[in-house]
Amino acid sequence: MTKLEIAVQDAAGARIAKENGADRIELCSALGMGGLTPTLATTEQVVAVGIGVHVLVRPRGGGYIYSPEEVDLMVVEITQAARAGVAGIVIGALTENDEALDIPVLLTLAAAAHAVDAGIEVTVHRCVDVLLEKGMAIKELIEQLRSAGAHRVLTSGGAPASGAGIEALRRMHAASSGNPQIQAGGGVKLGDIAGLAGLDGVHLSARTRTVHGASGPGGGESGFDATSAELVAAAAVALESAGEQEAHPDTIPG
Repeated sequence: MTKLEIAVQDAAGARIAKENGADRIELCSALGMGGLTPTLATTEQVVAVGIGVHVLVRPRGGGYIYSPEEVDLMVVEITQAARAGVAGIVIGALTENDEALDIPVLLTLAAAAHAVDAGIEVTVHRCVDVLLEKGMAIKELIEQLRSAGAHRVLTSGGAPASGAGIEALRRMHAASSGNPQIQAGGGVKLGDIAGLAGLDGVHLSARTRTVHGASGPGGGESGFDATSAELVAAAAVALESAGEQEAHPDTIPG
């Protein structure tokens, strides 16, 4: 059964996701730049909502090749998140020149989580789309993900958005046989969900732009992103409908 994961930035978003049909959440900050590590206080507050929290650990934007100091920072952040009670970590790292997954770094990060709780799941994020875009074979990528101990991979199939990567995602799903799980993510629209059903998961942010008071001179942008209950619910319904159609393909919608 395809799981619905919603990317959120705060406890309010986690609560909306939980109440409107999400199976789990990815917690991050700075969704507008692809997501960064949230604060420990935010993580603790979101875990208290009572939905499975998979926390993104990404210290900066601008690529996935990390210095030893950045790896050390991520180890500390993962240890703190694990102690806060997260269900999973979402990580990624590439070798020089974006040639391959940096398996030693990924194993180091996973070990930090498992030193606290051996049951914490490891998702490798869309750094893999850099490799797929460069032409890495799906079989090779799956082997690297397994070597890194990944339970799941978040990917658009190497396309700018998941809707354009459906065929590659399906090939990945067939090649992996659930190890790791293949979760579509990146630019997912409601209209894409029917085509993505049958994968192990679908991930979207389901967010809208909102304004709550003035920022004032020098206060930056006046708007901010918030999780939309309507979009989460619509995604859940679309996924459920697609699942029912897949289970009963001869049913004619009435």
